[in-house]
Amino acid sequence: MKIYNSLKGLILAIAILVIGQMAALLLSNLIVFLKLPESVGYIVFACIYIFCVYVLGKLLCEKVLNISLDECRINKHKIPMIWIVCSIILPVMVSAILLLTPGEMATNPMSMSEKVNLICLAVFFYGFGSGFAEEMIFRGIIMKVLEKYFGKTVAILFPSVIFGLLHATGGMNLKDILMLFIAGTSVGIMFSLIVYASGTVWSSAIVHAVWNIIMIGEVLNISTEHMTDTFYSYKLASKSILITGGEFGVEVSGIAIAGYILIGLLAWFIGKRNECSPN
Repeated sequence: MKIYNSLKGLILAIAILVIGQMAALLLSNLIVFLKLPESVGYIVFACIYIFCVYVLGKLLCEKVLNISLDECRINKHKIPMIWIVCSIILPVMVSAILLLTPGEMATNPMSMSEKVNLICLAVFFYGFGSGFAEEMIFRGIIMKVLEKYFGKTVAILFPSVIFGLLHATGGMNLKDILMLFIAGTSVGIMFSLIVYASGTVWSSAIVHAVWNIIMIGEVLNISTEHMTDTFYSYKLASKSILITGGEFGVEVSGIAIAGYILIGLLAWFIGKRNECSPN
């Protein structure tokens, strides 16, 4: 029964993520079809994605899983300042270290409308839309369901592994898959520990969102090839998968993994300190 209930929660939660994303993409594409600016479409995407996941997640929790959003740590708690600071430090430091490795920087000329579209793509589509929706599902609902039936350790590890595997893409070799598995699991554990340390899913959501904005938002692209649809493109000279991250990119590089582990250890330390502190 425990396995059935947990699988039911996991499958339905991921289904909600897919439904929310499809609805958001449909409406954002409608905006483009109506000849409105792309930037508006990206803003609509984020709003619809977060709204759908929140509303459908609330229905799933209350009507099917018999838990509340507050139990899932999808609550009104303030985000502790430490996680706002870490949300900036993590991607900035990883980017800075990568930029210190040999490579070549290129600047791409863009019109004002292209710049606005690119910024909105980074902030709303990749950042707040995906970051907040994914954290509500993975570190909110799924983590709570697993915690309820199997305990805290499984709740941290299992969604982290699933989170990593869901980011797999075609064309990956064994090394690429291994790097993705290590990085995806590490970042998932980091997000989970942040939620436990802060008591709210919004802490991991802000860290996730800012990471996406800076690292994959295409304002600054760091990869093995020059990109023409970004403000700045840094072409890495290194061929080492520990620097480049292989097929998936620098998000799964050894430098990024080290960052995930350091922030995860900080979250673990803060969580332990909070447990030992008197109420």
